[in-house]
Amino acid sequence: MAEKLLINSLVPPTWNRLKVNDTTVELPLGCAPAIGAGEVNGQETDASLWQIETGCGRELTEFLEKNGTKPVFVKTEGSKLLSVKKKYIKNSADILCLEAKDGETINVLTDMTSEDETECTAILKVLIKAGKNSVVNLAQLVRPGKGMKVVTDIGSVAEESATINMIQVFMDGNDIYTGSRTALVGENSVAENRVGLVRTNGQTLDMNYVMKHIAKCTVANIDVTGALSKKAQKIFRGTIDFISGCTGSDGAENENMLLLDNTIVNKTVPLILCTEESVAGAHGATIGRPAEDVIFYMMSRGISKTKALQILERASLEAAANQIEDSGARDYVLGIIAKKYTDD
Repeated sequence: MAEKLLINSLVPPTWNRLKVNDTTVELPLGCAPAIGAGEVNGQETDASLWQIETGCGRELTEFLEKNGTKPVFVKTEGSKLLSVKKKYIKNSADILCLEAKDGETINVLTDMTSEDETECTAILKVLIKAGKNSVVNLAQLVRPGKGMKVVTDIGSVAEESATINMIQVFMDGNDIYTGSRTALVGENSVAENRVGLVRTNGQTLDMNYVMKHIAKCTVANIDVTGALSKKAQKIFRGTIDFISGCTGSDGAENENMLLLDNTIVNKTVPLILCTEESVAGAHGATIGRPAEDVIFYMMSRGISKTKALQILERASLEAAANQIEDSGARDYVLGIIAKKYTDD
């Protein structure tokens, strides 16, 4: 059995002719956890303690409750990297809860993959609490096989002077849905969300990222870099939301997207909401084909056009991966990217 959900809803909705206000996804019921509590040195926790808004939204949260998915509190060891690497073999749903205590730094890497012949759906929800003066570094690598549908959802809260760094790299697979919502509730808190993506051969990516400035002097950035080709489809919704009272805050979103042929569908919805006057908000996008002189230069050095486009794709992924704070996580993700393009 499966259930259809509305996720990644844009608030407030915009003109719907382009069909970007939300998306419908069909998810199977009866998903079991794929990540055992023992794998993350964790234990099940009370869901009422983790009522955090996420990017995918309310219907996914209710679906997971109906499915019986229990949140697992992940135990970290100071700044030591915690790696959660999972090769999926069946329908699954997991909720991981991360918390950085006051003044603490934690580093977490998640890696989602599967064999091409495996047909399944994987749902991974991550909830984050960043205490006063803490740092949370989360790196997510999503590289499913051709038969795997992925839903990744993040909700986070940053207290006073906390920093949340989220780096996500999306490649391979078929359909990927992702959302992230960060509430900057403490003064001088900072949130950085960087994404690197490559979609090709009809692959899709549906994204919804929200930064909510609630306290004074908060800073948030959303930065998306990617490449699309061969009938790929991508929707990016990026919202900077300045709530009344967040004076002195600064929010920005930026997208750099390479369109490598005429067959792709790319939709971008940058949105700034503002009920506070003394703030700075900005958004920008560079979307288009690679410069012909760049391609010509590479070909003049003996690089085929196909290889040149692959180099540009790889650079899109590495632009995000190079921002991963933990050196071990950064080297791991860069190694996966390098292997992909060496094998290709």
